[in-house]
Order: sequence, then structure tokens, then C-alpha cells
Amino acid sequence: MHEQARRGLVQGRALVEQLVRRAIDDGHIDSDRAPATETNLLLALTGFTPLIELDVIEPQDALAAIDVHLDRLFRST
Repeated sequence: MHEQARRGLVQGRALVEQLVRRAIDDGHIDSDRAPATETNLLLALTGFTPLIELDVIEPQDALAAIDVHLDRLFRST
């Protein structure tokens, strides 16, 4: 089960990195951004789930942080 979950996460991460690379190529993300780093930062945002479910932070606070990150990432060049 561990290996199956790992393969799924590896594939999902690869898909997100493809999308980030396409956004860079299309000029939606600054070309000086490192695709692997931006992918990891985006995926790190999924870490909010247990914080929300365990009432450590409020959903609207997680959403605000995600909005700020995406606004910074997709700031026009």
C-alpha cells in the first residue's frame, strides 16, 4: 500500500510541475522562478488539511494564505 500511495504522489507531483512549467512558458509565472521549488511550495499548501481538521487554524485563514501565495506566484511580469 505504501508503494502504491508513493507512486500516486510521485505522478501527481509530476503533473503539478508540468503545469507550473507551462505557466512559466506561457508567461503567467515569472521566468526566474524554479519550477521544482514552486511545485514543492504549492504542494506544501496541502499541509493545511490536518491543521484545519484539528482546529489549529480556521479554513478562511488557510484560504487567505493560499490566495496570497498564488497572487505572488502569478504576479504579472
